[in-house]
Amino acid sequence: MKYPVLLLTVVATVTLLAQRDGAGFKEQPLRIAIADLEKIAKELPEAVAADRELTELRKRYLDTLQMMETRFKERFESYQKSKAMMTSDAQRKEEDDLRALQQQYALYQEEKFGLQGELARRRDSLLSPILKKVQEAVAAVAKEERYNFVFDRASSFLLYAEDKADITYKVLDRIKRGSK
Repeated sequence: MKYPVLLLTVVATVTLLAQRDGAGFKEQPLRIAIADLEKIAKELPEAVAADRELTELRKRYLDTLQMMETRFKERFESYQKSKAMMTSDAQRKEEDDLRALQQQYALYQEEKFGLQGELARRRDSLLSPILKKVQEAVAAVAKEERYNFVFDRASSFLLYAEDKADITYKVLDRIKRGSK
């Protein structure tokens, strides 16, 4: 099945709404829509510019990592060739230097590509306003067109749900009172 999450969500929602309303859906039919976020992103100039900037930034960081890796390999090969002629102190110093280069590589990689790295922070700063704009537009269209739920076409992520579908406090109340 192509959209198992969507199907599960819709079935659960229909079940919950049926239990809540009791009278069925004749008075208020359940309306579900989809939106293609990928297509929307391709049409927004600011999203295209953000993607271009992030791609260039990623390429720069990868180029730097490649240079660091090349430098390490060259130095390691040189060490392997001259190791037999080196004193044990010189070997130890060169091995320490090689380990330091490996640590620099790992540190740079984490600083640039880690979960809290520069690339992630830049992505967040560029995409947050775009995502907010899209979410507001999805919500406005959903309300105008009276959709109860809107899902993303590709991922089946829930993009919009009307407030009356939120049963959080009912669930908390049920848990606190104990199941009956």
